[in-house]
Amino acid sequence: MDDVSPDATLQFSFIGMKLQEHKVGDKTFFEVIMEADAIGLEEVVAVGYGTMKKGDLSGASVSMGEQDIKASVITNLDQALQGRASGVTSMATSGAPGSSVSIRVRGQSTINSNAEPLYVVDGVILQGGGTSGSDWGLGDKLGNGSVSSISPLSTINPSDILSVEILKDASATAIYGAQGSNGVILITTKRGKTGEAKFTYEGMIGVQDQRTRLEMMNLREFAEYSNSVAMENNALESRNEFLDPSLLGAGTNWQDAIFQEAFMQQHQVSASGGTDAIRYYVSGSYMNQEGTIIGSNFERYSVRTNLDAQLKPWLKLGLTINYANTNEDLGLAEGTEGVVNYSLLTPPDIPIYDIEGNYASVIREGYTRVNPIANTLDKDLTLQREKLNGNIFMDISPLKNLTWHTELGYDINSSKGEYFLPVVTYGNWTRSINENSIRRNNGTFYQLKNYLTYDNKVGMHNYTLMAGQDAWLSSWEYMSIYATGLPDNEIQNPALGNDPVIGHAFNKTSMSSFFGRGTYNYNDKYYGTYTYRRDGSSNFGPKNRWASFHAFAVSWRFTNEKFLEWMKPVITNGKIRFGWGQTGNSNIGGYLWGASISRMPTSLGMGYRQSNIANPYIQWETQEQLNLGLDLGLINDRINLTVDVYDKTSADMLMDLQLPSYMGTRGNESSALAPPKGNYGEINNKGIEISMFSRNLTGEFQWDTKFQISANRNKLVALDGTDNAHIEGYGQWSDVVTVTNVGESLYNFYGYKVAGVYTDLEDIENSPKTDKYPSDGVFNRYNTVWVGDLKFEDISGPDGVKDGIIDAYDRTNIGSPMPKFTYGLENTFRYKNFDLTVFVNGTYGNKILNYTAINLSNMKSIWDNQLDKVTQRAILEPINGDKVYDQSNGISSWYDDITNVQVTNPDTKVPRAIANDPNDNDRISDRYIEDGSYLRIKNITLGYTVPTAITNRYHLENLRIYMNIQNLYTFTKYTGYDPEIGVSTVNQNVYGLDNGKYPIPRIVSLGLNVSF
Repeated sequence: MDDVSPDATLQFSFIGMKLQEHKVGDKTFFEVIMEADAIGLEEVVAVGYGTMKKGDLSGASVSMGEQDIKASVITNLDQALQGRASGVTSMATSGAPGSSVSIRVRGQSTINSNAEPLYVVDGVILQGGGTSGSDWGLGDKLGNGSVSSISPLSTINPSDILSVEILKDASATAIYGAQGSNGVILITTKRGKTGEAKFTYEGMIGVQDQRTRLEMMNLREFAEYSNSVAMENNALESRNEFLDPSLLGAGTNWQDAIFQEAFMQQHQVSASGGTDAIRYYVSGSYMNQEGTIIGSNFERYSVRTNLDAQLKPWLKLGLTINYANTNEDLGLAEGTEGVVNYSLLTPPDIPIYDIEGNYASVIREGYTRVNPIANTLDKDLTLQREKLNGNIFMDISPLKNLTWHTELGYDINSSKGEYFLPVVTYGNWTRSINENSIRRNNGTFYQLKNYLTYDNKVGMHNYTLMAGQDAWLSSWEYMSIYATGLPDNEIQNPALGNDPVIGHAFNKTSMSSFFGRGTYNYNDKYYGTYTYRRDGSSNFGPKNRWASFHAFAVSWRFTNEKFLEWMKPVITNGKIRFGWGQTGNSNIGGYLWGASISRMPTSLGMGYRQSNIANPYIQWETQEQLNLGLDLGLINDRINLTVDVYDKTSADMLMDLQLPSYMGTRGNESSALAPPKGNYGEINNKGIEISMFSRNLTGEFQWDTKFQISANRNKLVALDGTDNAHIEGYGQWSDVVTVTNVGESLYNFYGYKVAGVYTDLEDIENSPKTDKYPSDGVFNRYNTVWVGDLKFEDISGPDGVKDGIIDAYDRTNIGSPMPKFTYGLENTFRYKNFDLTVFVNGTYGNKILNYTAINLSNMKSIWDNQLDKVTQRAILEPINGDKVYDQSNGISSWYDDITNVQVTNPDTKVPRAIANDPNDNDRISDRYIEDGSYLRIKNITLGYTVPTAITNRYHLENLRIYMNIQNLYTFTKYTGYDPEIGVSTVNQNVYGLDNGKYPIPRIVSLGLNVSF
């Protein structure tokens, strides 16, 4: 460095990074590693239809940078949000490769199945393509619910993402009007910068596994259990092969059989650079992730091109193109027929292979068990998706400070969902007819935006005015074909099967909007924002097609006041924010305000009937939210604290009207009349969010900490319909597992409370009577309540008071799946060229309904394996072992004598073993409710950046290697595989139910980043 004084100081700065200062001295070369600035007040962030300085924001939002996204090994962006953003609850719907995460911003705001936030990628609304298995043409082969584990974000390569902005309060989301009620997530991808070409390679390979195993019985334990149950029932014969359990080994461990170590890899090559006139970013990536459950896999190819051209001083042209191709081998993991439940119930005496090396299956009297491995691998259940999305835009500046932005966005997607069940024979079990279904979906989305922005400064007054229009059209169409009896397993063409069934459907929806926003800043002290939007949606009838939404926010940076300068040594930056706003929701589908018809087969031939009750007066679901926030930077911004409290009310909820059954709206879907869609409810969410960033140590050894904690309380305020209107959620088919009553929080588990087990006849007679209590006083252990059965609490009766009878009136709230708070904590340590990051996250106070445990502990069949806790079941013994029976009254032993039976272990919580379970011991009760709180070591990353003195020799700009361990260990009391249970894939009104969920894997990976 010539002509520079040795006493001079060089400053290195970049937007969003901490200022770096270095004394010149006698150095001619400087190695500078930029560090993220926690405050970044000058950092420019996306706010919807424009950008703002982060320090000028008055609404509630949270930013995630590129490093936050790369901190986890992820296939989809939504997986990176877990535990890192305050006010955002993220729960994985599945641990399958490429699966989705259920995101809730400031609680559950609607009863609609689509309660996910709005995703906007580079200004274009992301199209998901479907929410359930049937949307993809896979029907109940992927579960029978309205939510699936297929992620709409899995078509986006996370390595292409520069930043994510999560808009939380209504003053921030109101600019999106009817689409912003569930929160808005703005995704900005990387773009080129002026300079010479920069090439980057990012690669990762990893190994995944499942460490947790349920405590199931091995073969010896299962044989002992089988023998003891046969003896206790005195009617079941012991199996000859189990006469001496000591001769048996461990048998087949079906958990080890379905779980596998799985390989994953990800590679990306990108190039960026440009001149003052043209800048570019181009990337190509490949990812492949095997599943830790056999038969599942996710593969993605993607390419991206982002171009910016300054054609004239007053004209800028931009282009964004992204193409992605995904291929998924899916499997039904969850549900009664899912591989998890099915394999757990399979007894350990069935081998995986028979003596000839073929898959073994068993058919016994009254029992059939297909080999779980064969049952999983012989099915072809695949989904192929293609997506082309992006935009082309121009920024025209005809006058100083005035910019006209015009943009055409597009999202063109197609998919092919297919399943094939072959003709197979496994042991003595055969599937004699094959089955094939193919469905092709095509969708298009076009969005046209125009808005003018005027930005000016007069003295200390800074203001921005923006006004524009937005219109989009979305259309989809599918063709499907299904048939059975194809000529051969190798010919997967349903057109060649017996009586092919053709399906076809199409639909269009559109929205037109006008909006405006004004922002004001006086001397970096006083800030104000007003937003207005008017939306019109084709989802509503002509009477209520349009709605308007308003919002405002104000803030005061009090640390810039002269009379508070004395606070500067402690409070470097302080800001108080307040906002109010309205947003809406129109996610109900098309033409539900009118009456449609459907085909209905009858004895006289094919007929047609009305499908639903029309409601031409249906209107927008509306939401109002208040937000009060505080931002503090302490001790020269060494500590940065943000606190927000909010009150959010969703009114006129779009949902089905609760009608009495005589209206014909209940029963079989093929004949029931769908109730009218309308505005029938109100939900309130209140909460507090706290996030903190601190630089604990600076210098050669550095230590930074990020922490966030969020608490939300929701309540169903009102619900129209019948007097006892409520919201029900179902487990597998028609069993009610959750009930939301007015005045209570959403999705409370609903069932009976267990008071213990009946210890003897006197206990039965002195306890509330179940419906299986014999009216004639004659007890029978096979058909009536019996000693060792569960005793349930008498909660209420028809008149609302205890009536001494156990019936449906005694079902009650037995726990909430909603956490009292969620949290995340990240510590980053840096020493010279080494960096270590440790991130933990978790929830507290939520309950889980362990639905899987129902079949795994009901002891209804000696052919099904069970959890080993059934060995702690109620064991019966005679009160008087010397009593002699002459069969004069039909009783031949103490087993059948209710007066001579007692429980040897009266403190047990597990009932007796009985095949037909006359007392319904396995009914939904708090027996299956468990504490879902957990603390998970989510990520540990150790990295090393090669010094530039070395990389420069090889013309490299940067070289970093790292090792990452994800989901290392989870501290929890939950006895299932994984306590991270979100929205159910079976029913949209169920949360926190574990019915064999695909567990989240542990991942150990190595990565390499090179740029030159």
